[in-house]
Amino acid sequence: MRKKIVPIAIVLVLISLAVLGNRYFNRPVDTNTYSGTIEGTELPVQPELGGRIVDLPIHEGQAIKTGDIIAKLDDSQVKISLDTAKSQQAQAQAKLNDLLGGARAEEIRRLEDLLAQANANAAGVGQNLQFEENNLASDQKLYESGAISKQILDAQQNKRDTLKAQYEGAQANVKAAQASLDQAQAGSTQPTIQAQKAAVDITAQSVKAAELSISKLTIKSPASGQVLYKHVESGQVVNPGTSLVTILDPNDLWIKIYIPEAKLNQAKVGRTAFIAVDSYPDKKFKGQIQYVSDQAEFTPKNVQTKEERTTTVYAVKISISEGKDQIKAGMPADVTLQ
Repeated sequence: MRKKIVPIAIVLVLISLAVLGNRYFNRPVDTNTYSGTIEGTELPVQPELGGRIVDLPIHEGQAIKTGDIIAKLDDSQVKISLDTAKSQQAQAQAKLNDLLGGARAEEIRRLEDLLAQANANAAGVGQNLQFEENNLASDQKLYESGAISKQILDAQQNKRDTLKAQYEGAQANVKAAQASLDQAQAGSTQPTIQAQKAAVDITAQSVKAAELSISKLTIKSPASGQVLYKHVESGQVVNPGTSLVTILDPNDLWIKIYIPEAKLNQAKVGRTAFIAVDSYPDKKFKGQIQYVSDQAEFTPKNVQTKEERTTTVYAVKISISEGKDQIKAGMPADVTLQ
């Protein structure tokens, strides 16, 4: 009796599978639904300046807000530059104050002493020059009479020429000392004051540049989101433009689908679309077509079946406007165009 029941049961099962299969394969297919993967905008955080990382207070998966500190780079060298710039600024300002306030009595006395020293030095060199001039005239007569050689005459000539050059230098020092004294007594000229004001401005800009460099060594998050990847570790030396971390912006979720050319009329920028994910089978989240490619391409292998890989399609990007607290990047999803 059992041997007859078993074959009958098998036949009934096969019939049931055939009926279900016929219903499945012949059910209507929504030709306006396309598959894709939820993606989010990834923001790489990169320093403008290089240096050694001294603090890295973040970890992967951490929620982060705009302005939160991502990393700090060593600022010891830049602080030295800032101190130097501030010192130069103070010196330039002090000199400008002196020019605007007029020369002090002590400065005038100092310049008068320098002028007196320059005059005394010039007078002493002048006396030596006159002495050697007389000696040269005497040697010239002795040479003409044959009493001395040409070598002795040339030596005296060189001695006189050396003193003459020294005397001319001493006279130039007298003129320079006199000009400095005259300027101090008359007060600084307007061009001199303007030049010093420019020097003060330059040093002020140097201070600002150093302060800006210090601020750039503290790298802050450009947006709120989640730390997706951490690419470096504390103590590592990085170059400008090195990616320190990658932040995922959970408020900028989107999905890319691929539509055959024959159905491209379904995709219009601004048109509404509905997104369904496996995690919430009874919900559909609203989205909006943000971009439609103007160039055809082959369907990516990870999107469609092998038979459809040779189909030329157009990429369509859909921005997700609902369910951002439920939908996560990386989820597979189906998109239905309206």
